[in-house]
Amino acid sequence: MFILLGLLLPTQLGKHFFLAFSYLLGVRIDYLAPTLYVTDCLVLMLIVWNYSAVFSLFKSKLTVVLLSISFISIFFATVPWIAFYKFAKIIEVVFLFFVCKRNRSYFPYLLGGIFVSTGFEFFLSLSQLIQKHALEGWWYFLGERPLNLSMPSVAKASFQGTQILRPYGTFSHPNSMGGFYLFLFFMVLTDGRIRNRIFKYVFFFLSTILIFISFSKATIGTFIVLYVIYSLKNAKACRICTAAKLLSLPLAALLFFSWQTDPLSLQKRFELITQSLIVIQKNALFGVGLGNYLVAQSHFPIKYPYFFLQPVHNIFLLIIAEVGLVFAVIFLIIAFRFALKHVRNPAFLFPVLVLCITGMVDHYWITLEQNIILLAVFFGFFDYTDRYGAKTKQIRGN
Repeated sequence: MFILLGLLLPTQLGKHFFLAFSYLLGVRIDYLAPTLYVTDCLVLMLIVWNYSAVFSLFKSKLTVVLLSISFISIFFATVPWIAFYKFAKIIEVVFLFFVCKRNRSYFPYLLGGIFVSTGFEFFLSLSQLIQKHALEGWWYFLGERPLNLSMPSVAKASFQGTQILRPYGTFSHPNSMGGFYLFLFFMVLTDGRIRNRIFKYVFFFLSTILIFISFSKATIGTFIVLYVIYSLKNAKACRICTAAKLLSLPLAALLFFSWQTDPLSLQKRFELITQSLIVIQKNALFGVGLGNYLVAQSHFPIKYPYFFLQPVHNIFLLIIAEVGLVFAVIFLIIAFRFALKHVRNPAFLFPVLVLCITGMVDHYWITLEQNIILLAVFFGFFDYTDRYGAKTKQIRGN
């Protein structure tokens, strides 16, 4: 089952249920539609199989506090049904975290599934890049969406008159794919439990290519900065080898930075941030409710000749807007205190830096299926033993 979880982790095949509240301005919105993904079914099976671990989470005061905060926010929501669905999603993620935490011995099986799925994702994404359209066929059953350059909303990149399709793989957007494999890259790079060199080098090659061909400047920039820091911190005797690493990747990044993606990207992000601050100001204490941010944002006029309605590209502002300052401060204090216990461990520090840096400029870590499930799996399988010697306290409820 953990092999299957690793295999299906990048996929997004699911059934959307577009109900009355899933429409805004006459347009149906995926973010507001309750969705049952194949990965949700697998997670449910894992939860049922590990019911004892799931029930033990209620012994954790920390977990009870976080779930209580999430549940209370339903009563302040503009559309309570959307908030209730998002609360159910939080329950699923918390349950999956505890299931993985109680089954850390199965970590190699999960990695095996991820390794195979990365190979499929590499082939699919490279094919989309070369052919400039989706492969379609049975790839649909892994979550590939119809894609071609004629679609106005599809992500593109251009250089000196040449236009290409930014590959989506089986993700909702290339940025989501790039962030997903950036997170996995540093997870594999820093986790001392992963010692198979062949596995690591092949995975590094595949994931690095996926990061670059996503053409996400935020993802590529974060990758370069964090990898340079890691390489300098772990520099070996071979100075030439270290210098080659530190020069080759930034030079490769320059090639991808020279391609122009959405020319209005920064403008849109600043506009979304401005709108989110207004939403927060109007709903400062308790927010607009879980998953209700787009409902509040739909009241702002759209300044573009096409339909543009997206969550603010900043997970911290999005959390504050939805649950309010009171609950957001409680959550951030708990998260900060937890991070302080493990910040000395590179296996925790670098993936979390990926989460925080990319989360400052995008929203997929808390809005899209693959990225949300990846976070639950990572924190569940994370080794809470300090690799520098001292044994840190484990999360209550273990």
